Amino acid sequence: MFRMEWSQRRKIFYAVGFTTIIILLVSYPTYLLFYKAPTCFDQKQNGTEAGVDCGGGCALMCAVDVKAPRIVWAKTFSTNGGYDIGAYVENINQNAGIKNAHYTARVFDSNGVVIAERKGTIDLIPLYAHLIFETGVIFSGIPDRTEVSFDSGDLMRWTKASQVQSTVVTKNQNLKNVDTEPRFNAVLVNTDKVNEVSKLTLGAIIYDPLRNPIAISKTYVNRIPKGGEQDIFFVWHKRFTKHPQGGMCTSPVDTILVFDRSGSMNIGGKIPPEPLTTAKNAVNTYINSADMVDKVGIVSFAGTATIPIDHELSTNHDAAKKATTRIEIEKGSLQYTNLGDALIAAISELKGANHTKDAKQVIVALTDGISNRPLDPLNPNNKSYAEDYAVKATEGAKASGIQIYAIGLGNGINEAFLRDRISSSPTQYFNAPTADSLQNVYKKISETVCKPENFITEIIVTPQAVFKE
Repeated sequence: MFRMEWSQRRKIFYAVGFTTIIILLVSYPTYLLFYKAPTCFDQKQNGTEAGVDCGGGCALMCAVDVKAPRIVWAKTFSTNGGYDIGAYVENINQNAGIKNAHYTARVFDSNGVVIAERKGTIDLIPLYAHLIFETGVIFSGIPDRTEVSFDSGDLMRWTKASQVQSTVVTKNQNLKNVDTEPRFNAVLVNTDKVNEVSKLTLGAIIYDPLRNPIAISKTYVNRIPKGGEQDIFFVWHKRFTKHPQGGMCTSPVDTILVFDRSGSMNIGGKIPPEPLTTAKNAVNTYINSADMVDKVGIVSFAGTATIPIDHELSTNHDAAKKATTRIEIEKGSLQYTNLGDALIAAISELKGANHTKDAKQVIVALTDGISNRPLDPLNPNNKSYAEDYAVKATEGAKASGIQIYAIGLGNGINEAFLRDRISSSPTQYFNAPTADSLQNVYKKISETVCKPENFITEIIVTPQAVFKE
């Protein structure tokens, strides 16, 4: 049997080792020459990437890991000199953002035609609400809707980002002069005792009680010293309130308008009848002042109240106005006035299924005569029965919170009865000497049925963010 000597084996071992070293020395430079390390820009999924050039160690986030920005609302606001376009945008991603995201704001008319367009950029910062604000926009036409969209290419480049915790807080927010030239004041406080804050962008939003935005603005602050404070303010040159007394209701209002159509509403047999026609036009002043969520119903009366009522409680204000146009003088009962039955019908409607839960309940009753119906079934000569009947109809309603406003038209009325016994309080009785004065009376009532206006204010302090490159 052949046995290899140790010396020969050692030579072979050395030869193999030497050859291996030579191969390694030759192949490594070749490997370095042709090898390309995984990168976030090679259009391949490699390394720690969760997708092609995204996730893992890459700055770019994968599309499946992010959510599109949420546009909470977009709206066009009328100003004295034109319009402001605003949008409230939320980035709900915890660790992703877009630097210099391009947006387009468009305003459409009722026919879907673009009547205004503005473009801009914002940084979409993680877990932050952004206010897009474009001011001084001029266009012709009536805006119907506003839309904001982001560039589709930008929405493909979400990158890892983090919000730098802001050290700025606000205090002493105060909104005033809402019925003239509104001014919103506040104080910014830098809670950082070591570092100052510089180049702050601030947005202000004013909401109505139903949290519908009614005004927006922006301002800038160059610096706030460490531990220091800075006063800021926003002004508008157009009043916020709809009514001179600042009365926009803090809750919906359900109103029944009670309307006298007895023969005395047609003095002299005029065509069209007066003061009926002027009174019907004046009623529309109240209906026009109602907000979208307010309901209005109509009950007319002469010797009896209409059955069914002229218009049930509804937010369809145009239908309510049309119902008033259909009110006519009752034939055959020229001087009969049954306010009691009309109040009973109004109260029944306010307590019925059409009433909005938690809405304020109001009756506005107009009459130009003295209540003389119904007759006392036991004593037809009892002159006070009809008035007592009407008062009794209101007692439970007043106790349940229904507010009754009474309007006495002309001179043929019992003011003491309407003021002291029908209206909820003497201040809720209004005298209208002539039909022409009714429009102003209904206007005053529309202003007083609502509480002083409450507004919701919001200040957005744009924080800094760190975007991974």
